[in-house]
Amino acid sequence: MTFELDWAMSEFSEHTGKAPFKQEILKGFGVLALLVFLMLWLAGAFIDKVQPGPPVPGSAPPKLATKKVERRVFPLIVDQVGTVSAKDEARVSSRIMAQVKEILVTEGDSISVSQLGSSQEGVLARLDNRDMLARVHQAEQQVLSMQNALEAGRAKLEGARAQLAAARANREKSVSDYRRFQDLHQNQAATGQQLQHMKTQRNVAEAQVAAAGKDVQAAEQDTERFQAQLKEAEAGLAEARVMLSHTAIRAPFSGRVIKKLVNVGDMVAPGQTMFILDNTSAPEIHANVTESLIPRMKIGQEVPVHIDALNRSLVGILQEVVPRSDPGTRTMLVKISLAPDPSLVSGLFARIQIHQGQYEALVIPVKAVREVGQLQLVDVVTPAGIPQRRFVTLGKTHGELVEVLSGLNENDAVVIP
Repeated sequence: MTFELDWAMSEFSEHTGKAPFKQEILKGFGVLALLVFLMLWLAGAFIDKVQPGPPVPGSAPPKLATKKVERRVFPLIVDQVGTVSAKDEARVSSRIMAQVKEILVTEGDSISVSQLGSSQEGVLARLDNRDMLARVHQAEQQVLSMQNALEAGRAKLEGARAQLAAARANREKSVSDYRRFQDLHQNQAATGQQLQHMKTQRNVAEAQVAAAGKDVQAAEQDTERFQAQLKEAEAGLAEARVMLSHTAIRAPFSGRVIKKLVNVGDMVAPGQTMFILDNTSAPEIHANVTESLIPRMKIGQEVPVHIDALNRSLVGILQEVVPRSDPGTRTMLVKISLAPDPSLVSGLFARIQIHQGQYEALVIPVKAVREVGQLQLVDVVTPAGIPQRRFVTLGKTHGELVEVLSGLNENDAVVIP
């Protein structure tokens, strides 16, 4: 019984040791078969082969609208930056020290001043004028007093002249009577006492004439003095009135208020700027131009101008070239006048264009260019008629054409979509 049990156990151990070995063999055959399959698939054993023979003719290339790259001549324009400015600009200031009483304008207001304007025309502000009114009243009283004194002096002069005339007439009568009595005395028709009496009357008459002459001279001197004093008083009155007029701050010309620097209640001093005005009827472009370009600019020539902020192109006239070069920038100031335009505000950025000759450039239609991000592409037709993509670098645009800086050659055919 013990022998049979030992034999059975030995048989079981033999069979369990052979089973894992067979499994490993089967796994090895499976991996080998998979590798053979992959090698055959990669070698194209399962793909239909093209039979040897003549090539199959391809389809004809599509017909495309094309445009050849052209070489054209363009004017060489050099841009120079400038600034819009008014031809006339004024800093309106006070001529007297006074307090600002009233301000009649705000920044941006237009001011109109005519040659025959009223006293209220062009007034920007008013200063306290009480002191000036008192001076004017005092000067007027002084003038009135001198006028009265002059009238009295003239009346006195007329009276002195009348007395002088009467004294002269009396002297002539006395002289005549004295001569007549001299003749009578010689003929013994008059006594010596009568002759002496007539002589005394003649001397008295001459003394009266002399006294009347001095009175006339004194009256004339008084009149001349009064006239001088009257002129001085009138000059003082005129000065007081001028000083009074300075309390009204006026615009020197028609224009626009671009800056207000004072407020009501401020104390202003002589020469202190209160307002800044410019003349909108005469706008200009002030540009600093490279000194090498100045010989190409002539007074009176037309200059193209572009205002970036307004996106407008204008034509100006070169009015002035300041004959001085800035040693730091090597530029010279030029002034270009423009037609009146309310939209041309002082300080706007401007570009002026100066013609400096000609240059050649390759051009293509703008619509032939495609943009992909920051890249610019065109399709160029090869000799075989197949479109080929190319990267290009573009330059200036001229209407419907654009300059090509690189990427294309002359006579290349680009596709027009």
